Amino acid sequence: MKLVIDKTLLIKAITLIIDAVDNHHQMTILGNLKLVLKPQSLTLTASDLDVELTNVISLPDGACVTVGAVTIAADKFFGICKALPDNMVSIEVANGRCHITSGKGKYMLSTLPAQDYPSIGEPHSDKLVKIGRDALFNLIKHTRFAMATQDVRHYLTGLLFEIEDDKLTAVATDGHRLAVAYQSLADSHDEIKVIIPGKAVSGLEKLLTDLLKSTEENGEMVTLGFDDDFLTVNLNFGQMMISLTARLIEGKFPDYRRVMPVNNDKIAIFNKDNMIEVLRRVAVVNTKDSPGVLLHFAKSETVDVISTNREQDEAREEVMVNYTGEPIEISFNESYLRAVLNVLEEDICLEMIHPTSPTRIYQVGDDHNYQYVVMPMRV
Repeated sequence: MKLVIDKTLLIKAITLIIDAVDNHHQMTILGNLKLVLKPQSLTLTASDLDVELTNVISLPDGACVTVGAVTIAADKFFGICKALPDNMVSIEVANGRCHITSGKGKYMLSTLPAQDYPSIGEPHSDKLVKIGRDALFNLIKHTRFAMATQDVRHYLTGLLFEIEDDKLTAVATDGHRLAVAYQSLADSHDEIKVIIPGKAVSGLEKLLTDLLKSTEENGEMVTLGFDDDFLTVNLNFGQMMISLTARLIEGKFPDYRRVMPVNNDKIAIFNKDNMIEVLRRVAVVNTKDSPGVLLHFAKSETVDVISTNREQDEAREEVMVNYTGEPIEISFNESYLRAVLNVLEEDICLEMIHPTSPTRIYQVGDDHNYQYVVMPMRV
């Protein structure tokens, strides 16, 4: 195979999918990118057999010199492409070697046969769900941070998508905090419940972030395809069409509705930015063994924000609030609390009932489209 392609386009195409490469190399070939060259297109594939990203690039006339297919070590190939001296790149595969030429630079990499590259499977996508591109991005943005990163309860390392009628609910929890977000759908559907793996969620958020930056058009729809085993998503980048396929996580996700507290009678409303700045400052004395921050509500206009550690260091500041209820002292993991505040805007409401009971957090005035629960720390 032989290809002549613009370096900027090639780097962009690789950047969008390279995170799906298997960095642990359970199979050597999964550390490679698969390239399939046809007269009018170049298809790049990266996979770890749980998440697969495919990028089909439309090529101008003359870019494809000789069709073919090959796999190349992803990290080396990407590193070379980024360092090439000229804007145009020639890629030629012959006798098991990939020759990369740009300007006066000449590079050679070993390859593995494209026919040996394993497929993630054959999704059927018999259930199709349309959602606004911006709405899907907001669902992920407002929930992803609460997923567990490592947990024997493997279903907590993913994001629950619950579809019922014309509403999609995204839910994430690591057992210490819970994030729930709602968005309306274009059509009504029968109930669908799936758990999307964390790597796929992160990859989809990255793609949507890039897509939203590259176009000013709003309201475009994205189609999510589901079957019993897979999620599929196709995103149009103009000259590039990217497909994400993810193997769904098996397991029963916890009933998040039972965790959502009710009848909390201690209510605090405060400005998000003010609280975040104070949390950042008092957290200076926090340590790995002392990650907590204490909120002392005793006045209707202010709350004391206090952080201490085992060396008896202390940081204390006041934040303006509108508080109603009996006095309460309640402690949270500072990073958990700040992570929730970071995805919200303007005025925030904390609803509390007891120092050891779940606290409900939401943005004032958003009709509870985004709701959070954080478990207090025991002190």
